Amino acid sequence: MQKTISRRQFLKVTGVLGGMSLLRPVWSLSQAGAPENGGAVSGTVTWVPSICNFCSSFCDIHVATKEIDGVKRAVKIEGNKESPLNRGRICARGQAGLYQTYDPDRLKQPLIRVEGSKRGEWNFRAATWDEAYSHIIGKMKKVNPWEISLVGGWTACVSYMHFSLPFCQSLQIPNIVASPLQHCVTAGHLGTDLVTGNFNVHDEILVDFENARYILFSLNNASVAAISTARAVRFGQAKKNGAKVVCLDPRMGELASKADEWIPVKPGTDHAFFLALLHTLLRERLYDGPFVSKHTNAPFLSFVDEKGAVQLAADKGEDGNPSAYYVFDLISQEVRAVPAYTNTNERTKSGARIQPGLNAPKNLTWEGRAVTTVFDRFIAESEQYTPEWAAEITDIPAATIKRIAIEFGQARPAVVDPGWMGARYHHLIGQRRLQAIIQTLVGGIDRPGGWMMNGELHHKAEKSWHNMQQGKSDKDLLPVERPGMGFAYGLLDIFANPKAWKHGMPAFSFAWAEEQAKAGKQSAFLPAMADTGLLEAVRGELKYHGRPYNIKAIILNAANPIRHYFPAKRWEEILSHKNLDLVVAVDVLPSDSTLYADVILPNHTYLERNEPLLYPLGPNTGIGFTTRIRAIDPIYDTRDTADILCAIAEGMGKLDSYIHGVAEYAGLDHAMLKREVAAAKKAGKPLNEAFLKTAYEAMGHFAGHVTGKHMSAAEVEATIMDKGLLMLKDADTVVDEMNMPGKIPVPTSTGRLELFSPILSSFGEKAGRKPIFDPILGYVPRVISDTSPEPALKADEFYFTYGKVPVVSHASTNNNNAVLAAVTKPKEGAFTGLWMNATKALALGLREGQEVEVTNLRYGPKVTATLFVTEMIRPDTVFLPSSYGSRNKMLSVAGGKGTALNELMPYSLEPIAASFMSQEFTVSVTPVNS
Repeated sequence: MQKTISRRQFLKVTGVLGGMSLLRPVWSLSQAGAPENGGAVSGTVTWVPSICNFCSSFCDIHVATKEIDGVKRAVKIEGNKESPLNRGRICARGQAGLYQTYDPDRLKQPLIRVEGSKRGEWNFRAATWDEAYSHIIGKMKKVNPWEISLVGGWTACVSYMHFSLPFCQSLQIPNIVASPLQHCVTAGHLGTDLVTGNFNVHDEILVDFENARYILFSLNNASVAAISTARAVRFGQAKKNGAKVVCLDPRMGELASKADEWIPVKPGTDHAFFLALLHTLLRERLYDGPFVSKHTNAPFLSFVDEKGAVQLAADKGEDGNPSAYYVFDLISQEVRAVPAYTNTNERTKSGARIQPGLNAPKNLTWEGRAVTTVFDRFIAESEQYTPEWAAEITDIPAATIKRIAIEFGQARPAVVDPGWMGARYHHLIGQRRLQAIIQTLVGGIDRPGGWMMNGELHHKAEKSWHNMQQGKSDKDLLPVERPGMGFAYGLLDIFANPKAWKHGMPAFSFAWAEEQAKAGKQSAFLPAMADTGLLEAVRGELKYHGRPYNIKAIILNAANPIRHYFPAKRWEEILSHKNLDLVVAVDVLPSDSTLYADVILPNHTYLERNEPLLYPLGPNTGIGFTTRIRAIDPIYDTRDTADILCAIAEGMGKLDSYIHGVAEYAGLDHAMLKREVAAAKKAGKPLNEAFLKTAYEAMGHFAGHVTGKHMSAAEVEATIMDKGLLMLKDADTVVDEMNMPGKIPVPTSTGRLELFSPILSSFGEKAGRKPIFDPILGYVPRVISDTSPEPALKADEFYFTYGKVPVVSHASTNNNNAVLAAVTKPKEGAFTGLWMNATKALALGLREGQEVEVTNLRYGPKVTATLFVTEMIRPDTVFLPSSYGSRNKMLSVAGGKGTALNELMPYSLEPIAASFMSQEFTVSVTPVNS
C-alpha cells in the first residue's frame, strides 16, 4: 500500500495536542505496571522522544506520530521542553526533518552498480542485503587492511564514534577521514583547545550568553544564526537582558543584524583586531589579575634559549617531561617551584602557600639564566600591535578598536564567542587561540556569563584528576574516556603510531606527513583523520618507509565529500580512479557522492531507528543523557549503521572482536552485550536494540556512580521514555562541584589555562621559529595572492567569503527537503545567491538576479552564480552561501539548485592540522557570456 498523507490530514493532525506516552520498551516494565502495548496516548497522537539529526547540536525533540490509514506516521516535530539544552525550542530545519523520512527520492533498497557502467553515472540495479554484503566483503578480503579507508560525515563521527573506532581496530583499518576535523574541529576549535585543553568531535563549550553583559562575535554567523538552537535561545535571552552585542563581519548576516554594533571588518583581518584588543586590555589593566595569576601559566618564569626560542623554567623528570615549573613568589620574594600538573599556582610543590606574581622583578635569574614571566612576555610582544596598527589592516578606526576593548574589559561578565568553523585562513587557529586567551584574561572560563564546559568534559576531567591523585595514568584509558586533549593524544597513539597496528602501517595521512617532512616539503603536524595523502595513495604514489601505501577501498558513511570537501575535483578523481576496487556509500538520500559508489546501502532516517547507545546532552553544562527512540517503523528496506558495521565485521570473521571493542569503547558489559547480540540474531531483530538494551543497563550503574543511587535498566528506559532524557546533575551542581579550573585542572599539559602554548613551542622546535608556531603571540597575515601580500583590487575583483544561512546547516540538510526549499523561495537571492554591494553592482552594470561568472584569481576555478544585490556587505567583498549546488539529478528538489561552493575552492592546507584554507584568494565577477 502506498503510504501517503494529504495536506488536510497533516494540518488536522498537527493541530492535535498530545501528551507523552510510554512506547514498547526494550526492557520489560510490567513490574512497574506499564501496559504491554505501550502507554497512555493523549487523543490520537503519540509523542516519541528523540534527538534532532539536522545538525550537530543534538537538540532534544519530541516526534508526534499518528495512525493514518492503518499506518503509523510521523506528523510533527517539536522541541523537548524538559531539555536544558534547547529548552523546548527547535529551528525550522529541525521541524522540517520529518520530510526527509517521507522524501520520495530516498534510497529505498540496496543498490549495486550495473557492470560496465562508470562511477559518476547513476546506473544501479536493485539488490538484496545479502548480495550487497557479499559484494562488499568479497572485495574487502582481496585487499590489505591498510588499503581501506572509512570516510565519515558529522553523524558518523558524533553518533557512531564508539562503533567506527573499534570497527577500524578490529579489522586493522588505520584510516578514517572525518569531515568535521579539517573543517571545524581542528580548523577552529583547536585554537581554543590550545588554551583550555578541550578537544572532541563535538563542541565542549556552551557560551553563557544570557548572563553576559557584553558579547563579541567574529567569523561566526553560524553558531547562533544558522546552526545551534541551544546557542540561539541563550543569545535571545541575552538580548532581552540588555547585553551589548558587537559583531565583526564583512556582511550584515542574520547575526550581525541582531547586533548593537556591526563592524564591517576587512575579510581575513580579524586576527589583527584581536591583537590590538589584547594590547589595550593589558595596558589598561582590564584583566582579572587574581584569576590569571592563580589558574593560568601566565606567572610561569621563562627564558630565551641559545636558539632564540622562549622556554619555560622547569625541572624535568626521568621521562623527560616537566616535573615542576617555577614562579616568582610575591610573599617571599623568591623563585619557587610549583607542581607540573594542577589547577592552581597557590601552593609550591612542597605544599607551602605562595602568591605568584604576574610580573617578575628586573634582573631575576633562575639557574644562571635571565628569566621573566610569561605575562611579561605577552606585554612586551603585544607592544607593536596597537589600535593604530590594526586600523591600517582591518579598516576599523583605531578609536573604535580601543573603545570596544575598554568596553569589553569593563563590562564584566564579558564574552568573546569562541567561533565555529575555522577552515578559512592560515591564521585561524592562532586567532581562535587569541580569543581564548582574551576570554581567560577576563576570568570568563566556567563562570556565569563566560565559556561553560560541558557536563561530559567535567565528569571526565574530574575522573582523570582523581586517577592522577591515586597515581594512575590516563594512558591506560581508551581515547574516548580521556578528557579534552587527552582524547586527541589517544587518537594519535592509535592512528599515527605504526606500532598500534599488526601490519605496522599508520594512517595514510600521517604516512604522507612523515614522507613530506623527510623530503623537505610542506607537511602538517596533526593531520588527524585528514584527507592528506589520500589522493596520492589512490594514485599509487604514496610510500611509507619504502613500502607502497595504496588505498583500494573506500566506505562513505553519511559523508558527501564530493560536495563538502575542498575541492570537488580532487574527490571526483579519488572516487572515480581505476585503482579503487570498491566504493561503498551508506546514506539516506542520493547525494552527489553516491553517484561514485559501487554499492549503496540505504540507511534508516533518524525517525526510523533506535540509537544503539545513550549520548551526553551535547554541549550542555549539566550531566545528562538521551537517545533516539524509533518514532515509526522503517518505511523501506533500510538498515541502521550499527547493524551495517556488524554485518561487515561478521563477514570479515571479526564480529566477536568487534562486539568486544564496542563494549570497551561504550563502557558496556561485554558478556551481557554478547548474549543480547546472540539473542537478537536468533530472533532476527536489529542488533542496535541489543546495544541499546545493554546501554540502559550500563547507564543504571553510571547513575549510581554519579548520584549515589543505582537505577535499573528499566528505570533508565522509563525515565527517557517519559522525559526524553536522564539528568544526573544539573549545570549549577556540576559547575559548583567540578569547576574548571576552580576546583579541578583543565585538560592541558599543565592543568592550567595555557597562555604560553607548549604544543606550539614543540612545533616551532621542529619546524623553525615562525609566527604560526609562536607560543606567545604571532601575527600571521592573510595570504590571498602569490604575487603580492596585499594586491590592489581591480574594479571587478573582490575578497571572497562564504558561510551558512539559517535554512542550511550541513551539506546533508538542504538536500531535497521540500519544506526548506519552500522557506528558501521568498529569500532565494539572499539564501542561495552571490551577495554583492548594491553601489558596486551599479558601477559594474550588474543587476539583481543576473547570472555571473565567479573566477578564483589565485587558483583558476570558475563557477556561475545568481547575483543578490544589497547594501549589507562591504563594496570590496562578495559572499556565497554554502552547501548548495547538488549535481545528482536523482534529487528532484535540490539537484541543480544554487552554486557548488567547493568547485571554486583550492586544495590549500595550513601546517598545524592540515585544515582547509578556503578564503585565501580573490575573485573576479563578470556577467555570464561577457
